[in-house]
Amino acid sequence: MLSIGVTGGLGSGKSAAMSIFYELGANTLNADDIAKNLLRVKPGLIAQVKEAFGADCYVDDELQTGILAARAFCSPAEIRKLNAISHPALREHLNKYIAATKTVPGILMVEAAVLFEAGFEDLFDTTLLITADEEIRLRRSLERQLLDEHDIRQRMAMQMPETDKRRHATHIIENNGDESALRDACRAFWEKINEQK
Repeated sequence: MLSIGVTGGLGSGKSAAMSIFYELGANTLNADDIAKNLLRVKPGLIAQVKEAFGADCYVDDELQTGILAARAFCSPAEIRKLNAISHPALREHLNKYIAATKTVPGILMVEAAVLFEAGFEDLFDTTLLITADEEIRLRRSLERQLLDEHDIRQRMAMQMPETDKRRHATHIIENNGDESALRDACRAFWEKINEQK
């Protein structure tokens, strides 16, 4: 199975692109969801999170993602602390999954917000960056009403700059248009990658 790491900054539209690729026939995974699950079930990781961010990050053995996110995303140092806990386990999980599916026909696309920051690009056959202008990404993030403008800008500032992501990415989809334009771009990429298999 051809493996593709898919990334993009906050509001870039990578999750929307992943939905389109799923419709086109891709096998899809979300690295953030896998990482959260590992933090829920692996005793060693749970102990590290409690020590680093507080025992109240878990209530009745349930991970309190809001509490953990509030503490981890307040500074680059705290993000690094969380990444040092979660990334090795996530890398091991992804590596095993990709190896296990290597001989299976098809395409595996893994959405990973910190693909390049974590140094995960070597796990994949190729990488794809979904990108958009900063003001467009800000507007989309505000429309989702998950965070206010200050928090969105703060998180964007702590992410790898888009210019750096462009230098790392094998393929790039510019997502400054509407959903129809994104769908066309995803379909064109899908056709191109299937021809190269």
